Parts: sequence; structure tokens; C-alpha cells
Amino acid sequence: MVTEQLRVRDALPIKLGERTYNIDLAKMGRATIDPIRQGFDTQGSPGEQSLNQAGVWKRTRTDWQLGAGQKDGDTPESGPRQYYKSTGINPWVKNELTLLKDTQFIWGDTDDNLYMASATASNGTEWAYLCAGSDLVASDDQFATATANALSGNPLGGDIIGATKTQSAIASDGTNVYVAGNGKIQKVTANAVTGTTANTDVWTLASVDGVWFANGYLIASVADRLTVLSVGTAPSTNADIASDAFNQVDSWQTVVGTSVGIFAGGNQGGQGKIYYIGINDSTAALNVPVIAAELPQGEKILSMAEYLGYVVLGTNKGFRLASITGQGYLSYGPRVDITNGVQVFEPQGEHMWFGWKDYDSPFDGTTRGGLGRIGLSEWTDQLVPAYASDLMASGTGTNEDIQGVLTLTNNGTEMRVFSIKGKGVYREHATNYVTTGSIDEGKFRWGISELKVAASVDVRHKALASGQSVAIQIESDDGNVGTVTSSTTDSLTPGIQPILTSDEANIDGEYLIPTITLNTTTVTATPTLYRWTLRAIPMPFVAEVLSLPIILTNQTRYDNRDIYQDVYDEYSYIKALLESRTLVKFRMGAEEKTVYVAGVAYEPGSISKWSDAAQHETPYDRYRWVDGVLTVQLTTVQTGVTTYRAS
Repeated sequence: MVTEQLRVRDALPIKLGERTYNIDLAKMGRATIDPIRQGFDTQGSPGEQSLNQAGVWKRTRTDWQLGAGQKDGDTPESGPRQYYKSTGINPWVKNELTLLKDTQFIWGDTDDNLYMASATASNGTEWAYLCAGSDLVASDDQFATATANALSGNPLGGDIIGATKTQSAIASDGTNVYVAGNGKIQKVTANAVTGTTANTDVWTLASVDGVWFANGYLIASVADRLTVLSVGTAPSTNADIASDAFNQVDSWQTVVGTSVGIFAGGNQGGQGKIYYIGINDSTAALNVPVIAAELPQGEKILSMAEYLGYVVLGTNKGFRLASITGQGYLSYGPRVDITNGVQVFEPQGEHMWFGWKDYDSPFDGTTRGGLGRIGLSEWTDQLVPAYASDLMASGTGTNEDIQGVLTLTNNGTEMRVFSIKGKGVYREHATNYVTTGSIDEGKFRWGISELKVAASVDVRHKALASGQSVAIQIESDDGNVGTVTSSTTDSLTPGIQPILTSDEANIDGEYLIPTITLNTTTVTATPTLYRWTLRAIPMPFVAEVLSLPIILTNQTRYDNRDIYQDVYDEYSYIKALLESRTLVKFRMGAEEKTVYVAGVAYEPGSISKWSDAAQHETPYDRYRWVDGVLTVQLTTVQTGVTTYRAS
């Protein structure tokens, strides 16, 4: 009889936790809770935050001047003017994106020491120089043509410093260049060796492995020795800045002049060290080096450049911006990671170009070499300047070391020229743009971890010419992709367009990645993007509130059977669930959800009588509880997908 009673009890239609109940269907209620709270804009200026949150949520970009390096587009730490990465895109003009100029392979050379310098001769001719094995190549037309013969092909009588050093084979004082190697430093003016006069045209310094010009001083190195070369004076230990017993670096890699003095960088073991070299006010002699900064272990110094009181440090892992403090100390900021490090810099105006070897394009799966650009007028963080990929060469052999970079003038227009180890010289094209460029804006989560559905996109751009297009692609975290392309000639925008996959399915995910692509077949003109907007619909878990009128009577009838209950015990069980906020399973028919008890109440008029004592062990329990309908408030919680049991 007890077993039969339990079996019948288990057949009751509602299960809450480990127990089953009958309910008063006429009084049952259930409703959803709106997961989107009402927003209130407290800011003085209206913006996207002022829009009703109950509709689609927007993300917009109109400026990209803070450059690359931001993987997440809308976290609290993110900035609205920064993106993740790009290829072929110029972000440096406020409120617009355009294509970059193309590059052209202008001078081929397979040597591994293609270092560069430039100088302007007394007649105003701008000369560019390229080290190439034992030759020094000179050009007055940005390497459209060049000559080595005028330099006798081999100005040092042997190899120029090889590829084991960076920025150390050739130096410029603005009018002349000095090339080092084979135990000599040779002066060159225009496209000719100036002569052979000892210590005026050529200095002999055994095992010389570096030459620089800084703050009016011609400086050479031999391992850890650093010495000054003077016109009319033979190299001498009397002119040493650091003797061959310096022993604090294994070799010097780079020297740069600044407004407060000279900085020299070298490496000892796996650590880079930068030293400050002051100038004696009385004698104009250079002081002994004193430590200005040390890089972390494992990070080596490769190159340095100066800009408006800041020093940019190129290392084997990237670059750092450093400020000059006190008496020649450097305080550097976080490292910007650049694949294979940075060997060369070229500061011009408010920008600084740097060599970027083996740049991995995120859009076409190819690697290439070329230039990155640093924007020093604005920082993304303390001592972290904006940066982006810039001019890139493509094709076989272009993913090698960038060994030189210059800014040269072509018909009054500045252009960048750079050399790639074992390949040759590339020049910024005077008129042509790349045919395609893309920018990955990073991951957008709308500030929540719940799924979002991409609803629509909108782009606004300059009126398109024939052969130009602007496309926006939206990719979800599970790889679904949809693209909207604007390509109608003379149009400013395609308007708000739905964003769907190729088979017209929704694109949804925890995050969405917008990628913008500019294309042109007319290479002398570029499309210009002013704005993009992505609209998404958040899909947060929709909780329900269930008002469950449980019949708590000593006897309840269900399915033509009488089922007996211990009313007080059942009430105590439900109230304990309320007090502990225990998550339990709620089952009604085939539906099963996870819930917690949010409230219990006997509504007025829901109590019918005192409970029957027949089920109690002592007569003193006769009036201890009541029969009636107990209203139990349940709230569903997100633990996964609602399950439906097979019938």
C-alpha cells in the first residue's frame, strides 16, 4: 500500500526539487523578465549612449589615428580611435581611412649588408647611398638609376661592415657620408670618394665595426671601445670615450645625438644597455659613458632614434619610447611587440618609420617586409605611441631584414625608400596606391558575454569612382561571415543593410569582428571611408517568473486518485528552498528548467481549514498546520539550454 501510494504521488504533474505536487491550474501564472534595463543618459553631450537600449545596440568608428594593437574594440580599457591590425591602410588623417601608396622594386642587390644613408651636397643635390658587399652605391634620383663605378666600386678595398651589425656601417653628417669596414672609415661626398688624405678623407682603425655621426662628432667603435675621430688627427686611445677595457658591453650597436647629449647602446650577453655621453662645457670633449637605462634580460638594443626630446629604442623584440630625465637618464615605457625586432628608424615630421621584417598580413595569409609607422603626436598610454603597418613590399624574398630606410624628395614630394636584405631597394610609388587594403577593428562584445546577432551595417564614404568599392565584413567567434559591399559609382553610402551569411543565416556569437576593405582598380585614386556602424541585437538569457499555486492539503485528488500529503513537512521543504536559495529542477510536463524559490505566500482566501491530524503521530499535532493553496514564486536561472523530456 505504501509503495502504491508513493508511486501515485510520483505521478503528480509538478516536480520541484525532489518532490512532486499538484497545482491549481486556474491560479497559475508565468511571465518573462525583461533582460534589458532602462537606460538613463547622464552625459552632457548626446551620443550612442542616449539611444533606447531596448532596440539594436550600435558600435561606430569615425577615427583611427591611435593606430593598431587593440585586440578588443569595446572593453572598458579600449579606445574608440584604435583598432587591431591592418594592411595597406592609411589611418593617419583624422576621420578618414584611405589606401596607402604602393611600393616599387627599384634596385636589385643580393648582398646581406644593404645599409643606407643620405646627404645633400653643397650644390643642393640630394644623394642616397646603399652599402652592398664591398661596394657603395650612390643615387641622386631615389635609385631609379645609381652608380658604383664613380666610387671606384670598392671605396674601402674590402667589404663594408656586414649583416652582423645594424645601423653601423654608414653615417651621415648631412653633407658627407662615412662608410666603415676593412679597418678603415672612408669619407664620401656626392658620388665620389673625397680622397685618400689620412685622417681627413680616410681613417685607419683596425677591426672597426661601427661608425656614427652625433652632435657634430664622428664616432667609431671596435668591440667595446668607443672613440672620436677628428679631422687631421689619427685615431688614438687619447680620444676614446670608452676604452677597450670598458667591459660593460660586448659591442656597441647604435649611437644617437640628442639636445642633451649623446646616447650609445650596446649589449652584454642577452641584455641591452644604453649609456649617456655628456659633453664637457669647457673642452667640448666627450665624457665617459654613464648608464642611462637597462633593458630587461633577454631584450637587446638594436637601434635608436631621437624625436623632440624622446628617444625611441629599437630592440630584438619591438620598440619602446623613452623620455630623457635628469642628467641623461632614460625612462622607457611598455614595449610594443614587433615580429623580429626593429633595426632601423627614420623620423620625419610627427611620424617615425621603422623596419618591419616578416610582417604577417592577417587578410591574405602572406608574409612580407616593409615599414611600420609610429605616430608620436598622440599616445595610447603613458609612453606608448600610436603605430600601424605602413608601406610593404610583396613577392619572393621580401620577408627579410629591413636594413635601411630613408626619406627622399621626388619632384618636391617626400617619399620613403627602404632596403631589404638580399633583395634590394623598394621605393614608395609617386602616384599609385595599393589596389586593396584591409583593417581588422578587433573584437566587439557590447560589454556583455551573452550572444549577439549582427542585425545590420552601414558605411559612409566619399563618392566612389568607377572601379572603387568599400566593404564591411562581420565575422562571429564561431567563424560565420557576412559581407556588405558598397560599389555603386558616385554613391556616398549603400544605406543600412542587413548582414547575413552567404546562405542567409544569422551571424551570432559572443563577439563580432568588423573588417573594412577598400578596393580600387584605378590605382591613381583611393576610396575614402568616413564612418562605419554595426548594429547588433543582444541575446541575454530571458528569465521567467513562475507563480506556482501548489495545493497543500492533507488529501489532494489527481488522475482520479486520492494522494495524501504531510502538509507541514511539504511547507517546510519549500520554505527551506527559499531560505537557502538552492537551485533545483522544476519540471512541468516535458519541460524542465533550473529555478530557485523566490517567495512563498498563502494568499488571502487560499486557506480552507485546519489540516487533518490523521497523518500525524500525536494528537497534539491536530491543529499544527492548515490546508490550502501555497503560492510559490519561482525564478528560472541560466544553466544551459532548456531541456524537454521525451513523452
